[in-house]
Formats: sequence, structure tokens, C-alpha cells
Amino acid sequence: MGRFGAVSYRQVKQSEADTIEIDSLKNGDIEKYNEENDKISRIPLAQLSINKINGIKSSVIEELSLKRPSYFMATKMIKSLLPYYWKKNPFKFRIILCVSIIFFSKLINLSVPLIFKNIINTLPEKVEWHLLILYGVLFLIQKSIWDIRDLLFQDVNDSATKQINLETFDHLHRLSLSYHLNKRTGSLIKIVERGTSSVVQLLSLLLFNIFPTLVELFTVSTFLLFSYGAEFAFINLTSCVVYIAFTLYVTERRTKHRRLANKKENEASDIKVDSLMNFETIKYFTAESYERKRYDFALMDFFQTNKKSKVSYFLLNFGQSSIIVIGTTLGLGLATWRASQNGFTLGDVIAINTFIAQMFSPLSWLGSSYRMILTAFTDMENLFELLDTQPEVSDSPNAKELNFNDTNNPSKTILPSIEFRNISFTYPNKNKEQQQSSPKILDNISFTVPAGKSIALVGSTGGGKSTIFRLLCRFYDVDQGEILINGENIKDVTQTSLRSIIGVVPQETVLFNDTVAYNIGFGNREANDDQLIDASRRAQILSFIESSPDGFRTVVGERGLRLSGGEKQRVSIARALLKDPPILILDEASSSLDTFTERKIQQAINEVSKGRTTLVIAHRLSTIIHCDEILVLKGGHIVERGSHSYLLDFNGDYAHLWNQQQLSASDLQYTPNQDTFE
Repeated sequence: MGRFGAVSYRQVKQSEADTIEIDSLKNGDIEKYNEENDKISRIPLAQLSINKINGIKSSVIEELSLKRPSYFMATKMIKSLLPYYWKKNPFKFRIILCVSIIFFSKLINLSVPLIFKNIINTLPEKVEWHLLILYGVLFLIQKSIWDIRDLLFQDVNDSATKQINLETFDHLHRLSLSYHLNKRTGSLIKIVERGTSSVVQLLSLLLFNIFPTLVELFTVSTFLLFSYGAEFAFINLTSCVVYIAFTLYVTERRTKHRRLANKKENEASDIKVDSLMNFETIKYFTAESYERKRYDFALMDFFQTNKKSKVSYFLLNFGQSSIIVIGTTLGLGLATWRASQNGFTLGDVIAINTFIAQMFSPLSWLGSSYRMILTAFTDMENLFELLDTQPEVSDSPNAKELNFNDTNNPSKTILPSIEFRNISFTYPNKNKEQQQSSPKILDNISFTVPAGKSIALVGSTGGGKSTIFRLLCRFYDVDQGEILINGENIKDVTQTSLRSIIGVVPQETVLFNDTVAYNIGFGNREANDDQLIDASRRAQILSFIESSPDGFRTVVGERGLRLSGGEKQRVSIARALLKDPPILILDEASSSLDTFTERKIQQAINEVSKGRTTLVIAHRLSTIIHCDEILVLKGGHIVERGSHSYLLDFNGDYAHLWNQQQLSASDLQYTPNQDTFE
């Protein structure tokens, strides 16, 4: 894209806003849930916030969410993750090497105590220097082999993490608009972050903690059985089984407190992020102290819940330590008694103690590993639910690319025509009964936009104007009827090819937290600098850019906060101009502009609309008088249609709205001796 388009300033704003959704309640919970709704209904509307609603409903939500232990999804999760570590991973040899290191390390763990035993038994008569050297070498390998393994496995983890992140990123972009409108961006970001980090943690724990520990438990117990007797193998196995059972039981109970603490932390962070993102509104209403109290209450709630989690953690560690001490003491006591009976040498006592101590070392990590595995499963639940979510709008199996090649002359393209044929639509609702009883946004409307012509949509707010362009872009599928472009149903073509030929200037422009050049260049990432400058000039934004110290490298801020409404609108227009689409949608494109700039923009829009099929959504009727046809929407129906002059002569809703706007403009006359408009 040249020196301007290549300039990119990245800053990803992250927020914690995980929420627990309840799609359905069991019969036994409905009454309790209704009681919570009654509490909500008694809150004054001015104090009603989503955080307060979630707080009141928390008892029901927490109870239902905690009825789903994470291990029920364990098999499915592990099966889903394995392809990322084998089939899709280019580092298969390293995986084999790391598994081999596990078995090699266990042989070393058996060898080190035996060598040390022989060294002790030869004292004080002589010193076996070769055994000392061998012991030192093996001990060094024993301590460093795990770091070598982790270093070898790092690329394996990175490859899997990259694949999961990319697939999740692609999946989020495939999901329908309705999904994103009903979700908080911070919530989605946190789901992906926690889920992907848990993937690496889970597989590493299973492969390098749980599996090696089980291997060592088997090998050590077998060796003790055949070398020192069944009682030592029994002490070792019993201690391990009791330790594992205790850890599983307590950790399972701990998960409840862990989940609640996560939820409360997310709620507190949600308040903080929302408050910071709306800092300007807070200053307008001098609500700093109120926001501080909200955040303070949320933090207190989190710390109280987190304290329970910390207490349960202490009890778990204390119980684990007690089992380790008892098992070690029993083994050492029995070995010492055997030695006093001349059955064991001093080397045998030290070897047995070393074996048991070595066994409890990874076993202590087994408890921590199990806690982390449950945490990983908990964090991955939302990620897998997200990946299992299917888009409401998807390409049909036989979808083809949309093209405008002339059948008589394939090298030549033709302008597209648009037809809405008997379209009815209601926005989707999870509650099917409510959706069926909801009024239709569009009710059996039909119209055609001939190739290269322009049509304007006017009407009151909520009349379905913006819905029409969302349906044209296929953000939603229609309930009835069909939308045709050059006679092809848009359901029969790919969404990518459909949207690639549509340029949109939305009413509320949202920009990337990046440079002006990046935001304009987003319309055509292959555009050169001259094209970028030309689009900026035609959108009346070039003078502003050149007057800025950093020019095209000016960073617009999060959601374009550093720009005025008019400047953001003109950046959006420049982006659409740079895309140069055959279909152009203008959703109140000049709504944020002053009168002088609006006239200039209108001239540019009139120019760029030539040779394109254009849909204009407008509240200011003065901006659409040039359109070939004007449609007046009311209650989901087209109540009037025709040219500007025809509709004025018709003297219906359009003429009434036109006269109102003209009257409002003429009433704003400045009185010199007053500082007001009359």
C-alpha cells in the first residue's frame, strides 16, 4: 500500500467481561429465577445496570453453572486438541523425542539411588571414585533433562497455540452479526485468551506431569516389591492412592470457589473497563464518585469470594503435606527397623528413603497438576462452546462466486441490479415464541434498483431502512422472499464475493485504533499512495490530514476517539471511495457534517455514485433529491415511492416530512440583540 498504507499502530485493548448465559432453566429453578426477577423489577430504573442485574441473578446462575463439572467435557476436549499436537503440527520428531526423554529420565531416577547405595556400602573401607563420578553425571542429567525437554517442546506448543488462535479468530469472523451484537467484545477476548493458554497448559500437564508420574509410580513400586519386599511396595502404593484420592476430593470441592472468584473478578473488571471507555460521559455527569463506589463494591465482593478459595487452598496443601510426612515416616521407620535386625545395610535404608522421597516429589506436583488441569478445563469450557457455535448465516454447500461478467463478452463486466422480492423479516430471538409474536421489521416489501441507478430509503427511526442494507450484505437471512443481484439469489453465492462488491458508509463510523492511512487504506489494501491521497481529497478530509503534525501517520485513537464526528465520517467516505465498489450504500453519510462541508461531500458523493448502483438511507431529505427513486418506509411497508418532485406533488408522508424540515431550517434565524436562535 505504499509508505502511508504500510504505517500501522497496533494497540489491542483488552477487558475482562466473562458472563455466564442461561439458555434454559429446569422446572425446579424457574420459581427461584422468577423471584430474582421480582427483585430486579423493584430497582429504580435510573439505578438499573447490567452488573446489578447479574449480581442479583448470581445465586441462580452460579448454582446452575456449577452443576457442570469440567471433567464431563474432558474426553471431548482432549480429542479435539490432539490434532493440533500431531496431525497439524510440523514438529512430530520433537514430540517423539520428548516422550523418549520421559522414559529415559525414569531409568535415571531408578539408577541414582542404587548407585548412591553402593557408594555408602563401600564406606569407610574404600571410596569408589568411578561410582561418585557416575553419580554426579547422572544427577546432573536428572536435574537438567526437564529443561532440555521443555526447550525442545516449546516450538510444539507455539505451533499448536498459533493454530488454535488462528482458527478461533477465523471462527469469530464467520459468526453472524447477531452473535456479536449480543456479546461483549471483552468477554470474547477473554474467552479466547484463557482458552488458548489453557490448551498449552493442559497438554503439557498431561504429557509431562501426569503421565511421567504414573510411569514412575509403577516402576518404583515394582522395584520395591522385588528388591525389598511387599510391605515397602504397599506403603508406597497406599500413600500414593490416599494422596491422590484426597487431592481429587478436595480439589473438586475447591473448583466451586475458583469459579465464583473468576466470575466476581470478571464483574469487577467489567465495571472498570466500561467506566474507562465511557470516561467522557462520566465527566459530563460528574459521576466519578458513583463509579468509584460501584467498583469498590465489586472489588469487595471479589475479595470475599477469593478468600474462601485461598482458605480451601491452604487446607488442601496441609492435607497433602500430612500424607507425605506419614508415608515417608512409615517407609523410613520400617527400613530402619530392618537395618537394626541386620536385614538391611545403611545403603539400603538410604536407598529406600530416596526412592520414597523421589516418588513423593512428582506426586506433590500431581496435586498441583490436577488443580491446574481442572482450572484449564474450566477456562476451556467457554472456548469450546464458542467454537461449537454455528453461524446463523452460512454459505450453502454449492455457493459460487458472484461475478458480473457479460455472458456475450466475458472480459467485460456489467453493472449490478438489485431486487428485493416479497421480503419479510424479523430480527432473530432465542425465544421462538417471542420472535413469532414480534412485529415484522419488514413485511412483504418489493422494489428494484436498476443497474447504475440510485434509490433512497426514508422514514422514521425503526422503519427498517438500515435493516435493508444489512439484509443486502447478508448479515441476516430473510424470513420470506429473496434478494437478487443480477437475477442471482444472494443465498446462492459466497458471502465474501457478495460483500466484496458492496461499499458502505455507515451512520456511526467506528475506526481502528491505528493511523489515518491504515483506516482509509482498509478499503483497498493494494492501493498506492496516489490513490489514497485522491480518495482523501474527494472525501474532503485531505486538508485536515495535511494540517496534522503526523499527516497520514496520525493515530485516530480507540474507535476514532481523537477525531470529531465529521472527520470520522469523511474517513469512512474516503475508505468507501478507495474500495471503488459497483454497489454503494450510504447510511446517512453526511449526518455528522456541517452545512458547508455537507455540500462539498454531497458533490463528491454525487460524482462517485455515477456508474454505480446506489442505496441511500437518509433523514435529511435535501441530500437525496437527486436520487432516481425514493421509497418511504413506514411500519415495515413501502407506503410511497417515486421521484422527489413526484412525492412532493403526491402530498403524502414524504411531502409532510419535507415541509417540516424546511420549516425547521427557516425558523433558525439569528436575532442580533439576543444570544439565541428563534
